[in-house]
Amino acid sequence: MINEFENILRRLIISLIGSKDSTDYKVPSDRIDKWKEKREIDLKKNKGIQFENRLIYFSDFYDIKTVIDKNWELFLPILKDKKRFDVFFKEIENYRNTVAHGRNLTLSQNLLLEGILTDLKNLITIYHNKNEMKSDFFIEVTRINDNLGNIWSKSDSWEKPILRVGDEYELFIEANDPKDREIEYEIFTLNGFKIKQKSNRFNFTVENILVGKSTTLYINAFTPSSDYKNSDGPLLNITVLPI
Repeated sequence: MINEFENILRRLIISLIGSKDSTDYKVPSDRIDKWKEKREIDLKKNKGIQFENRLIYFSDFYDIKTVIDKNWELFLPILKDKKRFDVFFKEIENYRNTVAHGRNLTLSQNLLLEGILTDLKNLITIYHNKNEMKSDFFIEVTRINDNLGNIWSKSDSWEKPILRVGDEYELFIEANDPKDREIEYEIFTLNGFKIKQKSNRFNFTVENILVGKSTTLYINAFTPSSDYKNSDGPLLNITVLPI
């Protein structure tokens, strides 16, 4: 949950400020250099394969707080109360240090951690939905990435990957439901390919049925227990070559 809290804030930073190397995060240049250095180390460690290339994902925990503090006017409409956010962030920082030193969190700490994480997710989802329906809140797919390094989000465009029949393909879908209902996921095409599961990580072998210059994958995250339609997901195009 601690890592999830960090990465939700990173995605929020990307959506409000940007994700390019040239993006002005209003942090000292030596911190930017440190992020780039960590990215290069990660690239070498993974032998040139980089699952995540956006610079903010190589920032340290306290860097996230610095970025938000320096750009608070952008985050105010979502996070609302600066003092409240500071208190919650400090709690997460304390828990992070506890875990880093090999100590377990108590039950009450775990419950508070879960509450802070849920609160952050709800603030973001409420903000995204405020112009749609104020009396209720819906699931939202926030990010999708694959094992080729492609990323889809509200601020990132999907670059159509090229696959071949027999390739192993992986998709990871991130979604949030403000009412914390159980989420299920599915990907399908209109010609009969379909995978439905509870896990948000899909691993499958590319089949002949997917061959096409522009094959559309329908992505869907939904809550089966809701008493109204509650689903979300984009359409992603891939190119699949025959053997």
